[in-house]
Amino acid sequence: MKNIFLFILLTSAIGTKAQPLGYYNAAYGQSGESLRAALALIIRPHTVLNYGGNVLPNTWESFKTTDVRPDDGKVWDIYSDRPGGTPPYEYDFGQRCGNGSGHENSCYNHEHVWPQSKFNAQLPMRSDLWIVYPTDYYVNGQRSDWPYGEVNSPSKTFMNGSRLGANSTSGAPTGTAFEPIDSFKGDVARSYFYIATCYRNDSSDFEEWEMADKVRLKPWAIQMLLRWHHEDPVSAKEKARNEAAYSIQGNRNPFIDEPQFADCIWAGNCSGLSVVQIPKIPLQISPNPAKDQIQLSWFGNMETDGLDLSVFDLCGRSVWHQRMKGQTQLDLDVSTWPRGLYFLQLKSVKGSSFQRIVLE
Repeated sequence: MKNIFLFILLTSAIGTKAQPLGYYNAAYGQSGESLRAALALIIRPHTVLNYGGNVLPNTWESFKTTDVRPDDGKVWDIYSDRPGGTPPYEYDFGQRCGNGSGHENSCYNHEHVWPQSKFNAQLPMRSDLWIVYPTDYYVNGQRSDWPYGEVNSPSKTFMNGSRLGANSTSGAPTGTAFEPIDSFKGDVARSYFYIATCYRNDSSDFEEWEMADKVRLKPWAIQMLLRWHHEDPVSAKEKARNEAAYSIQGNRNPFIDEPQFADCIWAGNCSGLSVVQIPKIPLQISPNPAKDQIQLSWFGNMETDGLDLSVFDLCGRSVWHQRMKGQTQLDLDVSTWPRGLYFLQLKSVKGSSFQRIVLE
């Protein structure tokens, strides 16, 4: 399949909101790693939250928006909730803690679905809202840094039905695993797909463990998470959480907006995607190669559309970004940049472009 610009048509959503028009326009390519790489550039960098503490924006305050139950305004805890039933207990947002008691229903704290010990508790991962969730202190501690898995003979069953015990997932390494209830397995899977995509270019910050080699998911984990992804489809809870996290962090979880992305990346099946050609913004870079300054010029009516310009290095890290409106050219000072190869990305709701810049 030839490389093309992809535009994944908006799917029907529960509620009134969906991803901004054109948000995934730059997700061009074939499938697999090329799509994962394109999505990584869309969702990184994002606003880095403070982990706990009182300085805003922080995770404690964010939970009040991202993880609030719509029925009673309490904490939505995926380790204690029973969708369609009555939770065994609930927390007010003021019942947070660093340390609690040796039983359920004492307080809630931060649960890292991808254990923070596997990335040395570094930012931005530690406070990323698609890694950290509010959960019961005791269940969080019991889950520890065990992998997720399927447990046939639990050594411990928690009050909402989550289980801890020997991992019986096909192909998984022997050892202990934590199995969430069926209603939240898809939530976990889509968080893992996000992490493996968002931090694709930060693999050196991660460690190998049962579920992943740094941020590359292991085959058994891929098979299990894809199954969970299909068996527990995107819920209204996740869509609302995606909107709330987007308003705080400035990035989205692509696998909630477009669930087909997961199959296209990890199963090589892109048949569920609706693809149309996206116009390429006419762009000129002069001079190129360059030394001290380059002039960027483009065409089209940006007065109403607006245009995002971003420059990335060879590792996919953002080194410069600016939002343009009502302009068709820009002089960019690159005199202090390290010499080498960069990539310039332009995005608008009507098209995009991607070109190389060589500094010599």
